[in-house]
Amino acid sequence: MTQAYIFTEGNQDILILNRLLPQRIIQEIKFVNGSGKYGAQSLASTLLVTRAIPVALVTDADTEDDSLVSEQLDTLNYLLRQASPGIPFKVLLAVPEIEIVLVQNRPLIEKLAERSFTDLEWQLAQSKPKRFLEAVFGKDTPVIQKILTSASDDEIQTLQQHPLIQDLINFLSSVAATPTV
Repeated sequence: MTQAYIFTEGNQDILILNRLLPQRIIQEIKFVNGSGKYGAQSLASTLLVTRAIPVALVTDADTEDDSLVSEQLDTLNYLLRQASPGIPFKVLLAVPEIEIVLVQNRPLIEKLAERSFTDLEWQLAQSKPKRFLEAVFGKDTPVIQKILTSASDDEIQTLQQHPLIQDLINFLSSVAATPTV
């Protein structure tokens, strides 16, 4: 039985979260591709009203500006609060975009790219992670799939330490607790 839903902007986001969330959690939740930021928000609002099941909305902030991030977070929380009849929900913004969780580990990306990066290149990786990954690995390469399948268990654990992933794990653990046997 589905105990919570995660709404994202697209399949790449689902791929990342599905690999980085612990198995004990993902077996209790369902991922939904919102086909964009506004579609994800709309579907999350609708589900809160119609199914009364906890929801996590994970979208890109598309900015690093703290005031814009805060404004987006406030707006999305307000919209979901209006739709929620007391059902738990969590809004998580990936700053600037969800691929940031993949470029937090410089040695992993350098190993996969088979090269070292300059500090300037790494700065680009932090501000435009999707563009950086496409520039390094090519647009036609399934970069995210390559990173996630090539990462060892220890590297996955490192990626799981990103605050976005930790916040999502904590929320889902609180609403989709599996019974202990």
